[in-house]
Amino acid sequence: MLKKAWASLLAVIFILTIAPLNTSANEAFLDALEEDLKATHYDYKEGTAEIIKQETLTHSNGNEIIAAVVELDTIRDGIFITRKTEFHYFDATDNKILATADLGEVEGAPEFADANIDMLGQKVVYWLPVLIMLLLIAVPALILFFVVPRFYSTTEYMNPVYEKNDHPR
Repeated sequence: MLKKAWASLLAVIFILTIAPLNTSANEAFLDALEEDLKATHYDYKEGTAEIIKQETLTHSNGNEIIAAVVELDTIRDGIFITRKTEFHYFDATDNKILATADLGEVEGAPEFADANIDMLGQKVVYWLPVLIMLLLIAVPALILFFVVPRFYSTTEYMNPVYEKNDHPR
């Protein structure tokens, strides 16, 4: 009995941890953001946009605007990964991403930007290029150290000749 109760408790905890925590406005925001990022960032890696911080603002016409700090990844040449943090604004009433020019009529947009300006930036992820450079150096070095001496060993090559001629060593 205790095992069944424990198993059902663990199942409920597991289901609650994987349940979606976003509201429908956040899901619509992420969907519209994915489309906008594909159009504006040619090297955007799909599915990496993540909302770090968000705030609800009001447009002068009464529309609800979601201001968010978004973290996303871009990949160039398949190995250079850059993690960027940017501001994005979403009109929840019209379900569209707002451009910077549209923020003049949004109450609280400058305050949101000023309060979160220190979160912006980009960081290059260096582990993949460094790993490739190490492999480019290490693999030829290992080949030179282990394989090449076995191919060109003069002592193993000349031993049968010395033994056949009964040449003293």
